[in-house]
Amino acid sequence: MNLLLLDLLPPPASETVASALRSLSGRGPRLLRIFHDAAAARTRLATSGNTDLLIIASDDDQSLRDAYGALAIGPLPPTLVISGTGTIETAVSLLEAGVDAWLLRDEAGLWCERLAEKATVLLGRHGRGVEQQRLAEIVNGCSVAMFAIDRAHRVTHWNPACAALTGIAAADVVGTSEHWRPFYEDNRPCPADLVVDGLTPPEAETGSDEIGQDFFPALRDGGRWLHITTAPLHNACGELIGAVQTMHDISEQRLVEESLRQSEERFHLLSIIDRMTGLYNARHFAQRLAEEMDRSQRYRHPLALIVIEVDDFRRFNETWGQAQGDQVLVRLAECIGACLRRIDQAFRLGHDEFVVLLPQTDMDNAVAAAERLCQLFASSEINPEAGKCIRCTVSIGVTTCAPDESPRDFVARAESGTYEANRLGKNRVIRIPAPESSPESRPLR
Repeated sequence: MNLLLLDLLPPPASETVASALRSLSGRGPRLLRIFHDAAAARTRLATSGNTDLLIIASDDDQSLRDAYGALAIGPLPPTLVISGTGTIETAVSLLEAGVDAWLLRDEAGLWCERLAEKATVLLGRHGRGVEQQRLAEIVNGCSVAMFAIDRAHRVTHWNPACAALTGIAAADVVGTSEHWRPFYEDNRPCPADLVVDGLTPPEAETGSDEIGQDFFPALRDGGRWLHITTAPLHNACGELIGAVQTMHDISEQRLVEESLRQSEERFHLLSIIDRMTGLYNARHFAQRLAEEMDRSQRYRHPLALIVIEVDDFRRFNETWGQAQGDQVLVRLAECIGACLRRIDQAFRLGHDEFVVLLPQTDMDNAVAAAERLCQLFASSEINPEAGKCIRCTVSIGVTTCAPDESPRDFVARAESGTYEANRLGKNRVIRIPAPESSPESRPLR
Protein backbone atom coordinates (compact mmCIF):
# COMPACT_ATOMS: atom_id res chain seq x y z
CA MET A 1 0.00 0.00 0.00
CA ASN A 2 1.29 3.45 -0.94
CA LEU A 3 0.51 6.28 1.48
CA LEU A 4 0.98 9.99 0.80
CA LEU A 5 1.01 12.39 3.78
CA LEU A 6 0.60 16.15 3.36
CA ASP A 7 1.98 17.19 6.75
CA LEU A 8 1.04 20.76 7.79
CA LEU A 9 1.49 20.16 11.53
CA PRO A 10 4.06 21.83 13.78
CA PRO A 11 6.40 19.65 15.83
CA PRO A 12 5.98 17.52 17.90
CA ALA A 13 2.54 16.69 16.46
CA SER A 14 4.14 16.28 13.02
CA GLU A 15 6.50 13.58 14.26
CA THR A 16 3.67 11.81 16.11
CA VAL A 17 1.47 11.55 13.01
CA ALA A 18 4.37 10.48 10.77
CA SER A 19 5.41 7.81 13.29
CA ALA A 20 1.87 6.43 13.47
CA LEU A 21 1.66 6.23 9.67
CA ARG A 22 5.08 4.58 9.41
CA SER A 23 3.86 1.96 11.84
CA LEU A 24 0.83 1.49 9.64
CA SER A 25 2.90 1.28 6.45
CA GLY A 26 5.05 -1.37 8.05
CA ARG A 27 2.17 -3.87 7.99
CA GLY A 28 2.77 -5.33 4.56
CA PRO A 29 4.17 -3.97 1.25
CA ARG A 30 3.43 -0.29 1.93
CA LEU A 31 5.35 2.94 1.34
CA LEU A 32 4.88 6.32 3.06
CA ARG A 33 5.79 9.53 1.25
CA ILE A 34 5.69 12.80 3.23
CA PHE A 35 5.20 16.28 1.77
CA HIS A 36 4.96 19.63 3.56
CA ASP A 37 3.74 21.62 0.57
CA ALA A 38 0.40 21.16 -1.18
CA ALA A 39 1.85 21.97 -4.61
CA ALA A 40 4.53 19.28 -4.29
CA ALA A 41 1.95 16.76 -3.06
CA ARG A 42 -0.31 17.66 -6.01
CA THR A 43 2.53 17.07 -8.45
CA ARG A 44 3.22 13.67 -6.91
CA LEU A 45 -0.44 12.67 -7.12
CA ALA A 46 -0.65 13.80 -10.74
CA THR A 47 2.52 12.03 -11.91
CA SER A 48 2.14 8.84 -9.89
CA GLY A 49 -0.99 6.78 -10.15
CA ASN A 50 -0.15 4.35 -7.37
CA THR A 51 -1.19 6.33 -4.26
CA ASP A 52 -3.67 4.21 -2.36
CA LEU A 53 -4.44 6.59 0.53
CA LEU A 54 -4.01 10.36 0.90
CA ILE A 55 -3.66 11.81 4.42
CA ILE A 56 -3.84 15.54 5.14
CA ALA A 57 -2.75 16.53 8.67
CA SER A 58 -3.24 20.04 10.12
CA ASP A 59 -4.61 21.65 13.27
CA ASP A 60 -5.81 24.75 11.43
CA ASP A 61 -9.26 24.65 9.84
CA GLN A 62 -8.45 27.13 7.10
CA SER A 63 -5.22 25.38 6.12
CA LEU A 64 -7.19 22.11 5.83
CA ARG A 65 -9.69 23.73 3.49
CA ASP A 66 -6.94 25.38 1.44
CA ALA A 67 -4.86 22.22 1.22
CA TYR A 68 -7.73 20.03 0.11
CA GLY A 69 -8.84 22.67 -2.39
CA ALA A 70 -5.33 22.75 -3.87
CA LEU A 71 -5.23 18.95 -4.19
CA ALA A 72 -8.78 18.41 -5.41
CA ILE A 73 -8.24 19.86 -8.89
CA GLY A 74 -8.30 16.31 -10.19
CA PRO A 75 -9.29 12.81 -9.10
CA LEU A 76 -8.01 11.90 -5.63
CA PRO A 77 -7.47 8.58 -3.89
CA PRO A 78 -9.41 7.89 -0.68
CA THR A 79 -8.62 10.82 1.59
CA LEU A 80 -8.27 10.91 5.37
CA VAL A 81 -7.99 14.16 7.35
CA ILE A 82 -6.17 14.08 10.70
CA SER A 83 -6.67 17.10 12.99
CA GLY A 84 -6.27 17.92 16.65
CA THR A 85 -8.59 20.94 16.85
CA GLY A 86 -10.90 20.76 13.82
CA THR A 87 -14.51 21.93 14.21
CA ILE A 88 -17.64 20.12 13.09
CA GLU A 89 -18.29 22.86 10.53
CA THR A 90 -14.92 22.23 8.86
CA ALA A 91 -15.45 18.48 8.98
CA VAL A 92 -18.86 18.73 7.33
CA SER A 93 -17.64 21.14 4.65
CA LEU A 94 -14.69 18.87 3.77
CA LEU A 95 -16.90 15.79 3.72
CA GLU A 96 -19.26 17.56 1.35
CA ALA A 97 -16.27 18.53 -0.80
CA GLY A 98 -15.17 14.88 -1.08
CA VAL A 99 -13.00 13.99 1.94
CA ASP A 100 -13.70 10.38 2.92
CA ALA A 101 -12.98 10.37 6.67
CA TRP A 102 -11.96 12.55 9.55
CA LEU A 103 -9.77 11.42 12.45
CA LEU A 104 -9.54 13.61 15.55
CA ARG A 105 -6.33 13.24 17.54
CA ASP A 106 -6.68 12.97 21.31
CA GLU A 107 -4.09 13.63 24.01
CA ALA A 108 -4.22 10.02 25.23
CA GLY A 109 -3.14 8.76 21.80
CA LEU A 110 -6.16 6.53 21.29
CA TRP A 111 -6.48 7.81 17.73
CA CYS A 112 -3.41 5.82 16.76
CA GLU A 113 -5.28 2.60 17.53
CA ARG A 114 -8.12 3.62 15.20
CA LEU A 115 -5.82 4.63 12.35
CA ALA A 116 -5.38 1.11 10.90
CA GLU A 117 -9.12 0.47 11.09
CA LYS A 118 -9.97 3.72 9.34
CA ALA A 119 -7.41 3.08 6.63
CA THR A 120 -8.86 -0.38 6.01
CA VAL A 121 -12.40 0.99 5.91
CA LEU A 122 -11.41 3.72 3.46
CA LEU A 123 -9.71 1.33 1.08
CA GLY A 124 -12.64 -1.09 1.19
CA ARG A 125 -15.40 1.48 0.97
CA HIS A 126 -17.39 1.64 -2.26
CA GLY A 127 -20.93 1.73 -3.59
CA ARG A 128 -24.04 3.10 -1.93
CA GLY A 129 -24.22 4.49 1.60
CA VAL A 130 -20.86 6.29 1.42
CA GLU A 131 -22.28 9.59 2.64
CA GLN A 132 -23.89 8.00 5.69
CA GLN A 133 -20.70 6.16 6.55
CA ARG A 134 -18.72 9.36 6.33
CA LEU A 135 -21.18 11.21 8.51
CA ALA A 136 -21.26 8.38 11.06
CA GLU A 137 -17.49 8.54 11.41
CA ILE A 138 -17.61 12.27 12.05
CA VAL A 139 -20.53 12.20 14.48
CA ASN A 140 -19.56 9.13 16.49
CA GLY A 141 -15.91 10.08 16.67
CA CYS A 142 -16.57 13.59 17.99
CA SER A 143 -16.18 14.30 21.71
CA VAL A 144 -18.86 17.03 21.53
CA ALA A 145 -22.53 16.06 21.95
CA MET A 146 -24.00 15.80 18.47
CA PHE A 147 -26.93 14.32 16.57
CA ALA A 148 -28.09 14.34 12.97
CA ILE A 149 -31.56 14.21 11.43
CA ASP A 150 -32.81 13.58 7.89
CA ARG A 151 -35.29 15.52 5.78
CA ALA A 152 -38.19 13.78 7.57
CA HIS A 153 -36.83 14.99 10.93
CA ARG A 154 -35.90 11.45 11.97
CA VAL A 155 -32.73 10.93 14.00
CA THR A 156 -30.04 9.20 11.95
CA HIS A 157 -27.08 9.62 14.32
CA TRP A 158 -26.82 10.15 18.08
CA ASN A 159 -23.22 10.05 19.26
CA PRO A 160 -21.94 8.76 22.64
CA ALA A 161 -21.33 12.31 23.90
CA CYS A 162 -24.97 13.18 23.19
CA ALA A 163 -26.08 10.07 25.03
CA ALA A 164 -23.96 11.06 28.03
CA LEU A 165 -25.35 14.61 28.02
CA THR A 166 -29.00 13.64 27.68
CA GLY A 167 -29.06 10.28 29.44
CA ILE A 168 -30.75 8.75 26.39
CA ALA A 169 -29.03 5.96 24.47
CA ALA A 170 -28.75 6.10 20.70
CA ALA A 171 -30.84 2.93 20.36
CA ASP A 172 -33.77 4.69 22.06
CA VAL A 173 -33.89 7.68 19.74
CA VAL A 174 -32.36 6.79 16.35
CA GLY A 175 -35.15 6.32 13.81
CA THR A 176 -37.61 8.44 15.80
CA SER A 177 -38.47 12.14 15.75
CA GLU A 178 -38.18 12.51 19.51
CA HIS A 179 -34.81 14.27 19.63
CA TRP A 180 -36.61 17.19 21.30
CA ARG A 181 -37.50 15.15 24.39
CA PRO A 182 -34.24 15.60 26.39
CA PHE A 183 -34.28 19.38 25.87
CA TYR A 184 -37.90 20.51 26.13
CA GLU A 185 -40.95 19.65 28.22
CA ASP A 186 -43.23 19.62 25.18
CA ASN A 187 -42.79 18.84 21.49
CA ARG A 188 -41.12 21.78 19.80
CA PRO A 189 -38.55 22.14 17.00
CA CYS A 190 -34.85 21.88 17.77
CA PRO A 191 -32.44 24.20 15.90
CA ALA A 192 -31.59 21.34 13.51
CA ASP A 193 -35.29 21.07 12.59
CA LEU A 194 -35.32 24.74 11.65
CA VAL A 195 -32.34 24.22 9.35
CA VAL A 196 -34.06 21.30 7.62
CA ASP A 197 -37.19 23.43 7.15
CA GLY A 198 -35.14 26.31 5.81
CA LEU A 199 -36.21 28.64 8.61
CA THR A 200 -32.65 29.43 9.71
CA PRO A 201 -30.48 30.48 6.75
CA PRO A 202 -26.99 28.96 7.01
CA GLU A 203 -23.92 31.18 6.83
CA ALA A 204 -22.25 31.20 3.45
CA GLU A 205 -18.64 30.74 4.53
CA THR A 206 -18.86 27.90 7.06
CA GLY A 207 -22.14 26.29 6.13
CA SER A 208 -23.15 26.56 9.79
CA ASP A 209 -25.61 28.57 11.77
CA GLU A 210 -24.58 29.91 15.18
CA ILE A 211 -27.60 29.51 17.46
CA GLY A 212 -25.89 30.78 20.61
CA GLN A 213 -26.39 29.98 24.27
CA ASP A 214 -29.55 28.83 25.99
CA PHE A 215 -30.58 27.16 29.24
CA PHE A 216 -32.40 23.83 29.07
CA PRO A 217 -34.13 23.10 32.41
CA ALA A 218 -35.36 19.70 31.25
CA LEU A 219 -31.83 18.31 31.00
CA ARG A 220 -30.40 16.23 33.81
CA ASP A 221 -28.86 17.71 36.97
CA GLY A 222 -31.37 20.55 37.19
CA GLY A 223 -30.80 21.84 33.69
CA ARG A 224 -27.73 22.75 31.67
CA TRP A 225 -26.45 25.71 29.67
CA LEU A 226 -25.64 24.71 26.08
CA HIS A 227 -23.91 26.49 23.22
CA ILE A 228 -25.56 25.21 20.04
CA THR A 229 -24.41 25.21 16.43
CA THR A 230 -26.06 23.61 13.43
CA ALA A 231 -24.94 22.67 9.92
CA PRO A 232 -26.99 21.56 6.91
CA LEU A 233 -26.12 18.22 5.26
CA HIS A 234 -26.07 17.86 1.46
CA ASN A 235 -25.56 14.88 -0.82
CA ALA A 236 -23.15 14.72 -3.75
CA CYS A 237 -25.69 16.54 -5.92
CA GLY A 238 -25.94 19.45 -3.47
CA GLU A 239 -29.41 18.53 -2.27
CA LEU A 240 -30.29 19.10 1.38
CA ILE A 241 -30.59 15.70 3.07
CA GLY A 242 -30.68 16.70 6.74
CA ALA A 243 -28.90 18.68 9.44
CA VAL A 244 -26.44 18.11 12.24
CA GLN A 245 -26.61 19.84 15.63
CA THR A 246 -23.77 20.19 18.15
CA MET A 247 -24.23 21.04 21.82
CA HIS A 248 -21.32 22.24 23.95
CA ASP A 249 -22.10 22.03 27.68
CA ILE A 250 -21.02 25.43 29.02
CA SER A 251 -22.75 25.19 32.41
CA GLU A 252 -19.49 25.38 34.37
CA GLN A 253 -18.34 28.32 32.28
CA ARG A 254 -21.61 30.14 32.96
CA LEU A 255 -21.25 29.50 36.70
CA VAL A 256 -17.76 30.98 36.63
CA GLU A 257 -18.96 33.98 34.61
CA GLU A 258 -21.87 34.57 37.00
CA SER A 259 -19.54 34.30 39.99
CA LEU A 260 -17.17 36.81 38.42
CA ARG A 261 -20.06 39.17 37.65
CA GLN A 262 -21.31 39.01 41.22
CA SER A 263 -17.78 39.58 42.52
CA GLU A 264 -17.37 42.62 40.28
CA GLU A 265 -20.69 44.02 41.49
CA ARG A 266 -19.73 43.35 45.11
CA PHE A 267 -16.32 44.98 44.70
CA HIS A 268 -17.89 47.97 42.96
CA LEU A 269 -20.42 48.35 45.76
CA LEU A 270 -17.68 48.16 48.38
CA SER A 271 -15.77 50.88 46.55
CA ILE A 272 -18.67 53.37 46.80
CA ILE A 273 -20.05 52.50 50.26
CA ASP A 274 -18.94 53.88 53.61
CA ARG A 275 -18.41 50.71 55.61
CA MET A 276 -19.34 52.12 59.01
CA THR A 277 -22.64 53.83 58.14
CA GLY A 278 -23.68 51.91 55.03
CA LEU A 279 -24.27 55.18 53.15
CA TYR A 280 -22.50 56.12 49.92
CA ASN A 281 -19.01 57.60 50.31
CA ALA A 282 -17.56 60.94 49.25
CA ARG A 283 -16.06 59.61 46.01
CA HIS A 284 -19.44 58.39 44.84
CA PHE A 285 -21.02 61.69 45.88
CA ALA A 286 -18.84 63.63 43.41
CA GLN A 287 -20.03 61.41 40.56
CA ARG A 288 -23.71 61.38 41.50
CA LEU A 289 -23.77 65.13 42.16
CA ALA A 290 -22.51 65.91 38.67
CA GLU A 291 -25.01 63.49 37.12
CA GLU A 292 -28.00 64.83 39.09
CA MET A 293 -27.07 68.45 38.35
CA ASP A 294 -26.79 67.66 34.66
CA ARG A 295 -30.20 65.94 34.72
CA SER A 296 -31.72 68.88 36.61
CA GLN A 297 -30.43 71.37 34.05
CA ARG A 298 -31.46 69.23 31.06
CA TYR A 299 -35.04 68.56 32.17
CA ARG A 300 -35.51 71.73 34.24
CA HIS A 301 -36.35 69.73 37.37
CA PRO A 302 -35.58 71.16 40.81
CA LEU A 303 -32.70 69.60 42.75
CA ALA A 304 -32.18 70.15 46.48
CA LEU A 305 -29.13 69.48 48.63
CA ILE A 306 -29.02 68.96 52.41
CA VAL A 307 -25.73 69.18 54.31
CA ILE A 308 -25.71 67.83 57.90
CA GLU A 309 -23.12 68.21 60.65
CA VAL A 310 -23.23 66.69 64.14
CA ASP A 311 -23.20 69.39 66.83
CA ASP A 312 -20.22 69.33 69.23
CA PHE A 313 -19.02 66.03 67.83
CA ARG A 314 -15.38 66.59 68.78
CA ARG A 315 -16.35 67.23 72.39
CA PHE A 316 -18.44 64.05 72.40
CA ASN A 317 -15.47 62.01 71.17
CA GLU A 318 -13.14 63.56 73.75
CA THR A 319 -15.63 62.75 76.50
CA TRP A 320 -16.79 59.27 75.52
CA GLY A 321 -14.22 58.02 73.04
CA GLN A 322 -14.18 57.38 69.32
CA ALA A 323 -16.03 54.07 69.53
CA GLN A 324 -19.02 55.79 71.09
CA GLY A 325 -18.69 58.59 68.56
CA ASP A 326 -19.05 56.01 65.81
CA GLN A 327 -22.31 54.95 67.48
CA VAL A 328 -23.57 58.53 67.01
CA LEU A 329 -22.71 58.50 63.29
CA VAL A 330 -24.38 55.14 62.75
CA ARG A 331 -27.52 56.34 64.52
CA LEU A 332 -27.57 59.52 62.39
CA ALA A 333 -27.25 57.39 59.22
CA GLU A 334 -30.27 55.37 60.37
CA CYS A 335 -32.30 58.53 60.89
CA ILE A 336 -31.30 59.84 57.47
CA GLY A 337 -32.41 56.57 55.89
CA ALA A 338 -35.74 56.74 57.70
CA CYS A 339 -36.46 60.19 56.23
CA LEU A 340 -35.49 59.48 52.61
CA ARG A 341 -37.63 58.67 49.61
CA ARG A 342 -36.55 55.95 47.20
CA ILE A 343 -35.10 58.46 44.72
CA ASP A 344 -33.11 60.35 47.39
CA GLN A 345 -29.41 59.55 47.93
CA ALA A 346 -27.43 59.96 51.16
CA PHE A 347 -23.64 60.16 51.52
CA ARG A 348 -21.09 60.44 54.29
CA LEU A 349 -18.98 63.33 53.03
CA GLY A 350 -16.53 63.82 55.88
CA HIS A 351 -15.92 62.56 59.42
CA ASP A 352 -19.14 63.97 60.88
CA GLU A 353 -20.55 65.60 57.74
CA PHE A 354 -23.34 64.02 55.71
CA VAL A 355 -25.13 65.15 52.55
CA VAL A 356 -28.42 64.20 50.94
CA LEU A 357 -29.35 64.72 47.28
CA LEU A 358 -33.08 65.18 46.69
CA PRO A 359 -33.97 65.06 42.96
CA GLN A 360 -37.17 66.74 41.79
CA THR A 361 -37.50 68.53 45.13
CA ASP A 362 -38.05 72.26 45.69
CA MET A 363 -36.87 74.29 48.67
CA ASP A 364 -40.02 73.95 50.79
CA ASN A 365 -40.17 70.17 50.53
CA ALA A 366 -36.43 69.85 51.12
CA VAL A 367 -36.65 71.98 54.27
CA ALA A 368 -39.60 69.89 55.50
CA ALA A 369 -37.53 66.71 55.04
CA ALA A 370 -34.58 68.31 56.84
CA GLU A 371 -36.82 69.37 59.75
CA ARG A 372 -38.11 65.79 60.14
CA LEU A 373 -34.54 64.51 60.19
CA CYS A 374 -33.46 67.15 62.72
CA GLN A 375 -36.31 66.27 65.09
CA LEU A 376 -35.92 62.50 64.66
CA PHE A 377 -32.22 62.56 65.49
CA ALA A 378 -32.67 64.93 68.43
CA SER A 379 -35.20 62.52 69.94
CA SER A 380 -32.91 59.51 69.50
CA GLU A 381 -31.10 58.10 72.50
CA ILE A 382 -27.36 57.44 72.48
CA ASN A 383 -26.01 55.17 75.21
CA PRO A 384 -22.25 55.74 75.55
CA GLU A 385 -22.19 53.51 78.64
CA ALA A 386 -24.59 51.38 80.64
CA GLY A 387 -27.27 53.45 82.32
CA LYS A 388 -26.21 56.64 80.50
CA CYS A 389 -28.56 58.22 77.94
CA ILE A 390 -27.47 61.19 75.81
CA ARG A 391 -29.25 63.03 73.02
CA CYS A 392 -27.26 64.61 70.19
CA THR A 393 -28.34 67.21 67.64
CA VAL A 394 -27.37 68.31 64.15
CA SER A 395 -27.04 71.58 62.25
CA ILE A 396 -28.47 71.43 58.73
CA GLY A 397 -28.12 73.66 55.66
CA VAL A 398 -30.54 73.35 52.74
CA THR A 399 -30.35 74.87 49.25
CA THR A 400 -31.47 74.19 45.71
CA CYS A 401 -29.49 74.08 42.47
CA ALA A 402 -29.16 77.32 40.52
CA PRO A 403 -28.99 77.44 36.71
CA ASP A 404 -25.49 76.95 35.26
CA GLU A 405 -23.71 76.82 38.61
CA SER A 406 -20.81 74.50 39.40
CA PRO A 407 -20.99 71.57 41.83
CA ARG A 408 -18.50 73.35 44.08
CA ASP A 409 -20.71 76.43 44.45
CA PHE A 410 -23.80 74.26 45.01
CA VAL A 411 -22.18 72.37 47.89
CA ALA A 412 -20.54 75.45 49.39
CA ARG A 413 -23.88 77.25 49.60
CA ALA A 414 -25.50 74.34 51.45
CA GLU A 415 -22.50 74.12 53.81
CA SER A 416 -22.86 77.81 54.62
CA GLY A 417 -26.28 76.92 56.00
CA THR A 418 -24.74 74.51 58.52
CA TYR A 419 -22.32 77.23 59.65
CA GLU A 420 -25.21 79.62 60.16
CA ALA A 421 -27.25 77.01 62.02
CA ASN A 422 -24.29 76.34 64.30
CA ARG A 423 -23.81 80.07 64.92
CA LEU A 424 -27.47 80.56 65.80
CA GLY A 425 -27.45 77.87 68.48
CA LYS A 426 -27.34 74.53 66.64
CA ASN A 427 -30.09 71.89 66.38
CA ARG A 428 -31.83 73.70 63.55
CA VAL A 429 -32.34 73.89 59.79
CA ILE A 430 -31.24 76.92 57.75
CA ARG A 431 -32.39 77.47 54.20
CA ILE A 432 -30.03 79.25 51.79
CA PRO A 433 -31.94 80.34 48.66
CA ALA A 434 -30.21 79.77 45.34
CA PRO A 435 -29.24 82.86 43.34
CA GLU A 436 -31.00 83.36 40.05
CA SER A 437 -27.72 82.86 38.18
CA SER A 438 -24.23 81.83 39.17
CA PRO A 439 -20.87 82.47 37.46
CA GLU A 440 -19.07 79.41 36.16
CA SER A 441 -16.26 78.07 38.32
CA ARG A 442 -14.10 75.03 38.58
CA PRO A 443 -15.87 71.67 39.12
CA LEU A 444 -15.92 69.92 42.46
CA ARG A 445 -12.75 67.97 43.19
